[in-house]
Amino acid sequence: MSKRKAYNRVKQLTRLADHKLKNLFVVYTDHLSGCHFYDHKRKALIKANDLLVGCIEMPHMWCAYLAVFGRTQLGDEYMKSLEIETQSRHRHTDLAGVLEAHHLKLIKELPDHHRCGVGWLASPSGAKLSESEAAEIFTKLEAWA
Repeated sequence: MSKRKAYNRVKQLTRLADHKLKNLFVVYTDHLSGCHFYDHKRKALIKANDLLVGCIEMPHMWCAYLAVFGRTQLGDEYMKSLEIETQSRHRHTDLAGVLEAHHLKLIKELPDHHRCGVGWLASPSGAKLSESEAAEIFTKLEAWA
């Protein structure tokens, strides 16, 4: 009797998806039209292709950084943010409602006359960002425009 483990296609595809999305974030800001991929290692937006879109459909250990952008009357820019991390693998469609509820609470905490936009960064690999790293990415994506 062989002691080799049986081939498991789901595990293999999950490992492939994790590898392909290792340095990528799914990003959204009001300025961008829709969701895009951001390569954190190369510091650039990546054009979506069928492979990346297929990989993002798999369950992942998500870490999402939700933000609301504000500008004072003096022109100072700031953001109010919240980081949410999942403890198990979830599909992004299953998390959408929960993240939206948290984002709406965050939006209500910022005064209407200061608010100039909203955005989020989501890492399918569970990578965490400091507030300064997230602000740098949002600035590059012109979130305060």
